Amino acid sequence: MKSIGITAMSTGSGKTSVTAAMLHALKGSVQVKIGPDFIDPLVLKSVNGSKGYNMDRWIQGRGYLNIPGIASRKNDFAIYEGVMGFYDSGIGKQYSTQAYFEKMKIPYILVVDVLRYGESIYYSTVGFRRKSLLGVILNRYSTERHLELVEKPFRDHGVRILGAVPYRSDLEIRERHLGINIEEGQKKAVQVGRIVSEYLDLDFLDEINDQEYHEGNSVEMERRDYRISIALDDAFNFYYRDAMEYLEKNFSVEYFSPLKNEVPRDPDFVYIGGGYPELHGETLENASDTIEFLRDFHKGGGKIYTECGGTMFLLQKMIAGEREYQMAGIFEGLSRMEKTPVLSYTELQSDGRNTFYGNGQIVRGHEFHYSRIETREKMAFSVRRGKGMDGKDGISSRNALGMYTHIDMMRYGNNIFKN
Repeated sequence: MKSIGITAMSTGSGKTSVTAAMLHALKGSVQVKIGPDFIDPLVLKSVNGSKGYNMDRWIQGRGYLNIPGIASRKNDFAIYEGVMGFYDSGIGKQYSTQAYFEKMKIPYILVVDVLRYGESIYYSTVGFRRKSLLGVILNRYSTERHLELVEKPFRDHGVRILGAVPYRSDLEIRERHLGINIEEGQKKAVQVGRIVSEYLDLDFLDEINDQEYHEGNSVEMERRDYRISIALDDAFNFYYRDAMEYLEKNFSVEYFSPLKNEVPRDPDFVYIGGGYPELHGETLENASDTIEFLRDFHKGGGKIYTECGGTMFLLQKMIAGEREYQMAGIFEGLSRMEKTPVLSYTELQSDGRNTFYGNGQIVRGHEFHYSRIETREKMAFSVRRGKGMDGKDGISSRNALGMYTHIDMMRYGNNIFKN
């Protein structure tokens, strides 16, 4: 498999547009998004039908090293889209795009936003060019004269230009965030990928060597007949692909839709991830069959694990705008939508008073939400990093655990499915 990195000097420079173009142009390609972002892989899967992976050292632990091997199973090209700017991470240089590219020996393209620059932009890129740089893509030039100005110093200094994309308002993929219309974003990504690919010179691909990647040792669970029901629809769709493939490989997995009022079929374990329940309050409120099943399953000691949006669904109420919706009521309390987002890596410490994690165990993940949870339920974790639910996280009730933090299910599978 050939690996190609896409990075920039700062966020908002056009990495996602170029990634979409590469996915459009290269058959058998898949996106690997560096960082915890669920939304980019959801949006960009529309470009060529291949849902991407995430690679995140904080969340996956050493398991992040397995992602290239997993991605190479069915793909000829992996397009690694970096997080923020080349050296950015917010938590240390070992989590930056540059560190991932260097560790995995990934040659990369630097996307350079030239809209407000002339010749000076060349000199701004000097610190972002390393030995594994394939070349630059000059993005958002305004006129042919402008392009001539910004191109010249790159050519004079022997920096390869792999494409030049003009400024066009129809090529903007607006900032992804909670509340985005995924279907709208997918249509836009298809359009942008098709158009931007026409401005790229892909001859450099012949110079990239195939790399052989191997998966590390993943946990093989003995009870393959263990039945897991996972909520999956437009309200609950924040899942990491590697984790889903891990579950499907080791267990009997079925998917159900609360939006369609579906009922899991005799599960041993129910998993409801994050997503957009606030956009579907009325439909979820009326999902009486799903809610009745979850209540009975909980009362009977069934194991339920929820994250963020899934936890909101299991609370008593959800307040979104001027509306108040009745939810499943498995956990006491309510969620309330706010205007300011919370986006952070998290580190939690378990107090042992829950079904899945032992006393003192450290759990790493991330939180990504606009909601606030108000509850008097007992919490299973103290927050060492992040915000959680006012410094705590993990509502614990019988064999149900409601988290704000998203985890990599494969990393913590031994805990989640130990009994």
